[in-house]
Formats: sequence, structure tokens, C-alpha cells
Amino acid sequence: MESMRLALSEDQAKALLAGTWGRMQDRDRQILTFLLQTGLKINELVRLNVGDVYTGSRVRKSITICNGSGKKERRIPLGPQAQDAVRHLLEFNRSFGARLESDEPFVISRQRNKRDGSMRITSRQVQRIVKTLREDASLGFKATPQTLRHTFARTLLDQGTDLRTVQKILGHRSIKTTRDLYGTEKAG
Repeated sequence: MESMRLALSEDQAKALLAGTWGRMQDRDRQILTFLLQTGLKINELVRLNVGDVYTGSRVRKSITICNGSGKKERRIPLGPQAQDAVRHLLEFNRSFGARLESDEPFVISRQRNKRDGSMRITSRQVQRIVKTLREDASLGFKATPQTLRHTFARTLLDQGTDLRTVQKILGHRSIKTTRDLYGTEKAG
């Protein structure tokens, strides 16, 4: 097996998403799509509530992510594919009997969380989803949820987004971190 790569190619991302089918797997595909379209860290995804992505009448055009101390925020735009993933995930929640109240978890599990009794998906469950789909896609290297984050960043840069904007969206404190990961070139 090849060593871990930083980002997926477009074909590899499609192969990863193609491995999903059925009710739970449709949810899984929407989770991966949302991660690929937002560059969120897993812990940021699992902490999202319905109100973070949905006003009660429409899907939001951006989300605000706060760091652990709540002092620093960053806004992440939700493009059409991310908004579509939100709609699908909310419909999944509704079909599963979950309430769409603003304080309810955005991404739910099919079983109750042992820690708090909620239906909130855990970081470990998301890691397992990515692992299963990675193995089904036979990518030849270890793609992780962090790989999806790198793929998002690489896609932005390939589309001509400047490094400083990518830094802000990803929440890197220093431009040096972003530059070290992705270089100064706009395309890779």
C-alpha cells in the first residue's frame, strides 16, 4: 500500500463516494460530500447542530465554526453541493424520526450515544465510515477524514482561491501552516 497522501484526486473522491448505497450509506455519502465541500475537521462536524446549518425554513449559505475556547470564529461558505448534502442529511434525520429543532444534532447515528444518550454521531463513527469506503474504493493508500480536509483545500487552490483565504477557511493560525501544507502555488 502506498504511503498516506495529502489530498484525493477528483477521480479518487468520486470512487470514494461511489461506494455508498442504501439508506445508511446515502447518509454516509452525504457526510463525505459535506466534508469534501467544507473542509471541516471531524470534531467540528460532529458538534454541529441543526440550527448551525438550517434556519428552520432554509439551508444556510455559510456556517460559523468556533474554536474550543469560543474566542475565534471562522465562516465557511456552503456552496450548492454542501447545501444539497445538508438537505439530504436533514431529510435522513426526519425519516429516522429525529426532530429538526435547532439544538438537535445535525448528523445522527442509528444508535444512541452511550455518553450522553443523544443520537449524535461520534468522531469514531465518521472515521469508520471513511475507512470502510476507502477500502471499498481500493484507493491504494490510507485516506482519512483529514485527507478530505486536504482535498477541500487543494480544490480551492486549484480553482484560484488565494492562500490567505484558504488559511482563514481552514482556521490555521499562521499562513506558514497553510503554505507548508499546500505551497504558494494556486494550482498543484
